[in-house]
Amino acid sequence: MENPRTDLPEDILRRLSEGDEGAFRAAYDGYARIVFRTAYRYLRSTDLADDVVQEVFCILWDKRAHFTHVRNLEHYLISITSHQVYALFRRWASETRSCRVFLDDLELQIDNTDHIIRNQQSESLIKELIDRLPAQQRLVFTLSRDKGMTHEEIARELKLSQATVKNHMVRALQFLRQNLSPHLSFYLLILAV
Repeated sequence: MENPRTDLPEDILRRLSEGDEGAFRAAYDGYARIVFRTAYRYLRSTDLADDVVQEVFCILWDKRAHFTHVRNLEHYLISITSHQVYALFRRWASETRSCRVFLDDLELQIDNTDHIIRNQQSESLIKELIDRLPAQQRLVFTLSRDKGMTHEEIARELKLSQATVKNHMVRALQFLRQNLSPHLSFYLLILAV
């Protein structure tokens, strides 16, 4: 890039407003470095500042018909540059919020899926272990856990003493705990008395 110019002759401003590519090139050569420095001051990235320079001069070309009202090209370009940098910051903030919401939702879905899978696995394992209990222990355990019956109600229904019902429950729970302990401590919470 050539040394920056701080002003352009009026005929270049007029020619630029008429769509003269030579006048546009003169404006680019004269002010691209100033636009770059302004963008770089905020962004601290050469690549991003270069992108902003391209955007600013695209905007300049697109708005060339309104250019006759511009009196100080440098201030005009610095203003456009600032707007572009702030727009970039707003876009980043919006994308960051969107990414955060997406990641939170994804994490929740993964957690829910993981929870469902673990739940299914735990239910399957517990059912398998319950099926391995002796018949009387299995019956006492299922009446207590599945039907929510108290030891007294189970004793009445099965015509057993409460001590026998309690003994069956203790042995069933010991068996389940012993066989679940190599897996997850999560299962112990399920079987807490």
